[in-house]
Amino acid sequence: MLIFSRNFHLSPFLAAWLSRSCRFDNRLRPPGIGRNCLFDNTLIALQLQQARMVTFSHESAASAAARDPDVQLMLKVRAGCQRSFEALLTKYEDRVRGVISHLMGGVTYSDDLTQEVFLRVYRARRTYVVGAKFSTWLFTIANNVVLNARRTLARRHEVSFERDPSFRDNPLDAFASTPRDASPVAAAETSEVRQIVRDCIDRLAERQKAAVVLCDLDGLSYTGVADAIGTSADAAKSLIHRGRSNLKQMLESHARRGNIL
Repeated sequence: MLIFSRNFHLSPFLAAWLSRSCRFDNRLRPPGIGRNCLFDNTLIALQLQQARMVTFSHESAASAAARDPDVQLMLKVRAGCQRSFEALLTKYEDRVRGVISHLMGGVTYSDDLTQEVFLRVYRARRTYVVGAKFSTWLFTIANNVVLNARRTLARRHEVSFERDPSFRDNPLDAFASTPRDASPVAAAETSEVRQIVRDCIDRLAERQKAAVVLCDLDGLSYTGVADAIGTSADAAKSLIHRGRSNLKQMLESHARRGNIL
């Protein structure tokens, strides 16, 4: 049996013989070595090094995620703790509803889809594996639920969505809220600005809209956005930058027309 260590050497003769005669048994093959790999010293060394790096990277990401307090709550949910699930529901329900409202272009379906998201979380509790922050995992589920809903609506040719004038679950209200003592005129103007911003967001390409909403409104990192929409961190960063640029151009166009002061 061959024992591989960090430093090892096979003679050219032995390497050639092994390459012709001995393929790794699948159960004994070291990580990173293919079933039909030739026993070239340099190649094997590189493959083993890459395997160690990939394993270390994966373990580091999982270890970092495991320190997330919400991941700890989800692990308790996996163990059968109902209160931990209720705590996660209380913390994230409004955030998920707000994101879904943005991605769906209105609030008509937000309650039903939010419920579907948390039903999926609960159903997945027994098979839950720590691989990312809980919020990243959750918004990946939310994004998938929205994509499924939009496909269903497209098949039904339903294209109109009810608008909620107050849009209480919209994170944009944090910078565009109306003071309680505002005059009716000021309140109307603020509401109109919010509506313009929402309309501009709705006009973004779907993946740009999802990336901007998840990053700028829900605070996910580039990596978190990438995991949620199923792409690389670089691609997510590009989508966010293009979405912000397009949104800025649309808002500047409204400003030039006097719609935004």
